Amino acid sequence: MKQRYRYHHEHLVFVKERRGFRKIVWNGVIYLLAIVFMTVAYYIVYSLFFDTLEERAQKRENALLSEETALLTDKMNRIEKVIEQLQDRDKEIYQTIFRADATPLHTVNHSDYERYLQLDNVELAKHAGKVVRDLDSRAAAVSQLINRLTVRLMDMDKDSLLAIPLLQPVKNEGLTNVGASIGMRIHPFYKLLKQHTGIDFIAGMGSDVYATAVGSVVLVVRSQRGTGNRVEIDHGNGYRTTYSHLSEVLVARGQEVRRGEVIAKVGNTGMSMYPHLHYEVLKNGVYMDPLNYFFIGLLPEDYDMLRQLSTSSGQSLD
Repeated sequence: MKQRYRYHHEHLVFVKERRGFRKIVWNGVIYLLAIVFMTVAYYIVYSLFFDTLEERAQKRENALLSEETALLTDKMNRIEKVIEQLQDRDKEIYQTIFRADATPLHTVNHSDYERYLQLDNVELAKHAGKVVRDLDSRAAAVSQLINRLTVRLMDMDKDSLLAIPLLQPVKNEGLTNVGASIGMRIHPFYKLLKQHTGIDFIAGMGSDVYATAVGSVVLVVRSQRGTGNRVEIDHGNGYRTTYSHLSEVLVARGQEVRRGEVIAKVGNTGMSMYPHLHYEVLKNGVYMDPLNYFFIGLLPEDYDMLRQLSTSSGQSLD
């Protein structure tokens, strides 16, 4: 450290300045406080504008966890939808074929997924484990329902299965040739809400109409009024199906028919807006929703598409 001097006014000379112990201590305290202040200021500025290695690693880990959480959310949504479809399909099978209620699956509400993005690693891991256990439980429940359904089907004799109207009565490969289904619909001529007792299939004039199950033809009507040309088939076990607005009838009363056999041609007879087939399913004299019986050759998503198309049509064609 350089030696400091001060001017002596009486002797008119520069003399060495002597520092006292107190001044030395005071200067040391000032230097120390300055160092502490600079260090704190540097740390604050660095923390605001720069990340440490640990912070960068933590941010990368959080980003990966967020991505994994988003993927898990998407998978959970899709699994939830599939399980709901399976449950609905199982319920419809039991109610329409076995006339019994299916055992409901245990459901858990996972709708508020966004809040899980705010969980820390431990909480997220706990929640993920809970979700996996819940999905395993529900998958086991679905498996049990399928096993019970298989047992019920095996217990039924072959003739009983063949008598269930499971086939679509016209070719519908694109699954788009479906009109209004059962329920209250606007009548095309009266423009009033009326009970629609079956489902409409849009098809070209003269298209083949198929028997949806084995049975015996119990009624053949040829008319230009009401339901037009119509065929009714008794399948046994309380099942009957009707096919209306036909252009041509290819079977006779008392004739035995097989599932998939061509029995008529699509037409526009009776009170029909344009060529289509009006198809009905009755169980013990009660009109059933034909959609509940279309299982052959349909995947769950195909069945869901058919139901959406048929229920979204507010007007019938007859």
